[in-house]
Parts: sequence; structure tokens; C-alpha cells
Amino acid sequence: MINEQLLQPESIVVIGGSNNVHKPGGAVIRNILNGGYQGVLRVVNPKEDEIQGLKVFHDVKQLPDTDLAILVVAAKFCPDYVDYLAKEKHVRAFIIISAGFSEETHEGAELEQRIIDTCNQYGCALIGPNCIGLLTRWHHSVFTKPIPNLNPKGVDFISGSGATAVFILESAVSKGLSFNSVWSIGNGKQIGIETVLEYMDEHFDAERDSLVKLLYIENISDPDKLLYHATSLIRKGCRIAAIKAGSSESGSRAASSHTGAMASSDSASHVRN
Repeated sequence: MINEQLLQPESIVVIGGSNNVHKPGGAVIRNILNGGYQGVLRVVNPKEDEIQGLKVFHDVKQLPDTDLAILVVAAKFCPDYVDYLAKEKHVRAFIIISAGFSEETHEGAELEQRIIDTCNQYGCALIGPNCIGLLTRWHHSVFTKPIPNLNPKGVDFISGSGATAVFILESAVSKGLSFNSVWSIGNGKQIGIETVLEYMDEHFDAERDSLVKLLYIENISDPDKLLYHATSLIRKGCRIAAIKAGSSESGSRAASSHTGAMASSDSASHVRN
């Protein structure tokens, strides 16, 4: 479920933020600050008093209500953070950078399901876990570089793989390709590629929105939904370029190894124009 708190949060908290910009917790703060975010940015870290010029909260209990939480902490801590933030701080959107969930172990899958259940209970949007984040003109909530030129007529890029997203961004930036948004969905159990495409279709504005959608797909949970909304967007004047990975046995193993994606039907993988 994609909501306003995810897309245009008036406040963001980074759980596990740091001064080390060479690690995800520091890099995501750097990118949000450098991206000109106009809302309130908060940081939780029990060991620091100031991070990249921001006052630090030592405990989530000290936080005021916040729209979006970005988690960059060990997987085992994430379910409790999500539960507390959703229940007590009215957080309604989460981006979980952390890995160590269904892409790795059965225990990790159980942690991930707890997070999904909590998000569904409180009506929270969930990007990830195991992702590079979300990049929009409103907030640069990713921990990677490069940050491409962003403008409304650039490409909307939705990727099932963070590493592939970075590779494509690096190549695109050197060629001058601009973007409107970059969605790294990670394991994508709540918000998958189909969900993002559905949102873009149902909220489409030809005067305001990008007419080009770039998809890198490792798993299709609902091929009919993807086909329906891709077809609808094409009829509205969009162009869609899609790559479906994991069609071969070795490709399927590669996809499963880093996002937990299971081999899925390619019946919707030829939605291109």
C-alpha cells in the first residue's frame, strides 16, 4: 500500500543513522540532506549526540510522531522497532534497508512476516527489507550513489534488485539519462513491482507524470495485475521497457539468492512497447 507518508513525508527518522557516510546509516542521511529535503529529518543512535549536524535521539521513545522511518539496523531488531513506531509514534511508512530476512534464512523470513503483519495492521507502506531505498524528487532516501538528475519527465525506474539498480543508474548517468523516481523494492512482499505500477496507473496525470517506465523484475507475484496496469499505462501514452530475470534455472537461483524471489511465471514479462 503506497501512501502520502511514503511519497511526501513531512518528517523522516533514520534509525541507525551515523556520521560514517561510507556505511548505509550515514550515507542515507547524507543523501537526504544533499537532496534538499524540506521536511524534518531526525536520527536515532544511542551512542551519538550529533550526526551530520543533526541533533540525535538516543531512544525511539524520545521521538515525536513521524511520517516515515528508515531502518538501518540489524534484522533482529527491526520487527520490534516497526511495532513500536507504528503503534506509539504513528509512523505510517517504512523503508527497511537492512538485509537478513527471507533472502537468507527461515528465521529471517519469520522476522519479515512479523514486519509485514504489523504494517498491514496499521496501514503502513513498506519498502524492503533488503533494498537500497526510495529516490524521488521529494526525498533522496537511498544509501547509494550516484544520485541521477531528477525531473518530472525523467524515467520512473522500478527494480527488484538493488545492485542492478545501482548498475543501471551508473550507466544511465554517464549517458545523460534523467529519472523521475527510483524504486528499489527489495524483497517486495508488501509493495512489489506490480503494486508500484498499479499506483502509477491509478494516479496517472499525463501533464505531470513521466511517460517512460523502466522495470527490472525478478519476481512477479501477480502477473495479471502487472499486465493490466502496464497495458493501461501504455494506452495512456506511456512506454514501458521491462526485463524479467530468472527465466533460466541458473537465473532463478541467482534471483532467489539475494532477494528471496522464487521462480515465477514469465507470462507477464513481455509487456513492452
